[in-house]
Amino acid sequence: MIRIRILGAGGAVPTPTHTPAAYWVTVDGFSLLMDPGPGALVRLVRSGDAPRGVDDIHTVLFSHLHPDHTGDLVALLFALHSPLPESEAPLRLFGPPGLKALLERLSDLYGSWLVPRKRALEVCEVRPGVSVRLGAGPASAVAFAVDHPQDRLSEVQLGWSFVDGDGRVAVYSGDTGDCPTLRRAAAGCDLLIIECSTTDDWDVPGHLNPTQVGAVCAEARPGRVVLTHQYPNAAALDLPPLVGLYYSGPVEQARDDDVYILSAPPRKDPA
Repeated sequence: MIRIRILGAGGAVPTPTHTPAAYWVTVDGFSLLMDPGPGALVRLVRSGDAPRGVDDIHTVLFSHLHPDHTGDLVALLFALHSPLPESEAPLRLFGPPGLKALLERLSDLYGSWLVPRKRALEVCEVRPGVSVRLGAGPASAVAFAVDHPQDRLSEVQLGWSFVDGDGRVAVYSGDTGDCPTLRRAAAGCDLLIIECSTTDDWDVPGHLNPTQVGAVCAEARPGRVVLTHQYPNAAALDLPPLVGLYYSGPVEQARDDDVYILSAPPRKDPA
């Protein structure tokens, strides 16, 4: 089973219903935090999915290193520097090349404040095609390249595909424009969580608008589509009918705290 809570369905500019990126992903009982943008920890704790707070966070995945996807990394490490958390399990961080350099620069600023008091920090820089094992079973997260140009820290940006023990697949696009690697990763997947940052008349390189999302989905034919990473002008629209001009499958527009479950059949949990 794959369960994804969308802690942040917006981009860098928050609104009351669409705050910066953050996702809590559970695959066959193994949970991880993905793209912890600003406020992710607060929203995670409020959701009830992490009753032990930061002690429930053992693995963090990053698609790329923009602040709206990494902002709460500092908050997490600072929290783990406190003597209050009890877990002694390692904290594993997976992200594109440049993640170690980011941590080094943050260490230059904050020093020992970002050193977990009781937990070892394991940092792994990931390139497209690398598979991260989730738990003791066959569940995995596989990185793929996306098109999101960046002039700091990393030239590699990632999307993530999650596969459970029964072969169900959920794909997260990260931030990206339309690209062949996204279409290949999304092809035939059960659930596609895809950015829809902009309106058609406000085209931004490295991001998707409803027409572009529709074109991706028309080729990839995912079982279900969830639109995320919406900036305020996109979030204000009714996006599914716009995507539906090009793709006839089910499309939903995410808001903060929505939960999506892949079981039999895939469904959306009431927030």
